[in-house]
Amino acid sequence: MSKIPFTEEQIKLLQENPYTYNVTPNTLYLTKEFKELFYQEYRKGKLPRQILEEHGFPMSILGESRISGISSMIRKEAKRPEGFREGPTSRRELPLIGDTPEAAIRDLLHEVQYLRQEVEFLKKITSIKNTRK
Repeated sequence: MSKIPFTEEQIKLLQENPYTYNVTPNTLYLTKEFKELFYQEYRKGKLPRQILEEHGFPMSILGESRISGISSMIRKEAKRPEGFREGPTSRRELPLIGDTPEAAIRDLLHEVQYLRQEVEFLKKITSIKNTRK
């Protein structure tokens, strides 16, 4: 995370990008689609700066530390067994329920999807545990 927060104008500009999931003053959350696209192009040898620029993210707004952080986060997320996630990458990063109806619905759908994944994981654990008796 960069120490320089986004301005209101920068937040509005970043929100207009179709690959932006959400923007807070300190964090840019990306869509699952963009993360997959970024990783494919990165593996083909493109530089993170070039990928971001080609997909409408202004380098003057992001800065070097955010570009490096985005690249690192996407590469780390690609190695996870669950693969890429929409928006925040960890449970503690999940934003509060949005202040508009659309944002609230999006956030609640994301939370439901996450909870369903947790339930499936717990089912698998208990089925493995029960078969070993």
